Amino acid sequence: MDILCVGEILADVIVHPVEDIRFKDDCSLVSDIMIRPGGDSFNNALDLVRLGNQVCYAGRIGGDAVGTYLYNEGIAAGIDMSHVVHSPNPHTKMNILINDKGERSFLYYPGTSAELCIDDIDFSLLDDCRIVTVGGTFHLPRLDGKGTAALFKEAKKRDVITAMDVTKDFSGRWNSVIEPCYPYLDHFLPSIEQASLIARSSDEKEIADFFLSRGVKNVTIKLGERGSYFKNASTAFYCGCYQVPVVETTGAGDAFVSGFLTGLLKGFSYEGCVRFATACSAHVIQAVGATTGMKDLETIAAFIKEQPPLSITT
Repeated sequence: MDILCVGEILADVIVHPVEDIRFKDDCSLVSDIMIRPGGDSFNNALDLVRLGNQVCYAGRIGGDAVGTYLYNEGIAAGIDMSHVVHSPNPHTKMNILINDKGERSFLYYPGTSAELCIDDIDFSLLDDCRIVTVGGTFHLPRLDGKGTAALFKEAKKRDVITAMDVTKDFSGRWNSVIEPCYPYLDHFLPSIEQASLIARSSDEKEIADFFLSRGVKNVTIKLGERGSYFKNASTAFYCGCYQVPVVETTGAGDAFVSGFLTGLLKGFSYEGCVRFATACSAHVIQAVGATTGMKDLETIAAFIKEQPPLSITT
């Protein structure tokens, strides 16, 4: 396989559009209520396989209808699901309320994500992959920190590239949770919202230096409408965004990670990886659902050629 995706898998229950919630005996009409696959790691797996990569997913699947649905979605997409752990407990779920401006509010139920631990991961999978990426960090309390660091340490023994993205830390501990991972982390790709809370700075240059000084090899910070900022020991640059109509932004960060990792596998320069990642995000934000808008590699590449070149500045 090309990539092993480890971490969160959940069902997104998407309600659209929602303008207001009133807690009384009331009923509001919406355009749609849909169930879609979600979770940072599973979003990565779905995006990566659509981009033409061979992908294995490792995580926990719940013993309810939601878990069965997600397992079948993975199989249908062409993901190797043979290394998931099946739990008898209810699966992880996320309610996503979206207004007509694409703004979102989340309601989260941890479910089986709270169970995933390092013992659930078959280390022999690292012998067969080129990249291992962990998604959903801070929602994986039994894997976060020392567990993920142990996985990455084993990966580096096998010359496997390591990558990680993070989400919201409900515990508020932030850096203290994930600090053990830094010495074994080749690519850290957080959004500015989480990165600023981890590093206790709002300046992306200071944030990148914070992670690099602790052992991370390459830092890419997703800056939303401002694009992204990449830095390692030898280079640093900003990359702009493509101007496309925005329906909603769920999964945009995961699409960026998937595009970036695909670029690494294709041998792109770091600027090329960030450009490709940005194009992947630009497609996902044009559709409702975390992975609905992702296209194949050829379509993304054609889009990049058709669009004005993205600005790369220092």
